[in-house]
Amino acid sequence: MSYIGNAPGVASQRLVYDFTATSGQTTFTLTNAYTVGYVDVYLNGVKLVVDDDFTATNGTTVVLGTGATAGDSVSIIAYIPRGLVLDNGAVGGTGNYVFWENDQIVSVSYTITSGKNAGSFGPVTINSGITVTIPASSTWTIV
Repeated sequence: MSYIGNAPGVASQRLVYDFTATSGQTTFTLTNAYTVGYVDVYLNGVKLVVDDDFTATNGTTVVLGTGATAGDSVSIIAYIPRGLVLDNGAVGGTGNYVFWENDQIVSVSYTITSGKNAGSFGPVTINSGITVTIPASSTWTIV
């Protein structure tokens, strides 16, 4: 299947953030963390080029290279890849997906999708001032 932009991985999550810019605004903060390298940014419907037109390097903010005009539409599409070997796992000697790896420290606030469950291998530490929101219809299990 063809895909315009960064193609999501298996069972990925696609988060869309729409902003109306203020005069000269360059920084846009997302409510959920993104994975660096998995962000598309549009200014008034035109896709911007990473590193030329914007940077997205810390998992929480997107910074435009040039300030937006008041009233500009900025759309940020963040992909949260799931199960991609390059991001989360080690490959066994025969190419089998043998291990699943996750970080031990939550450094950016995150909300589990309502109606979905999440799992992590522990121990897991949540940094001060950071929240993990678990909707009533969801569960986070740490093994």
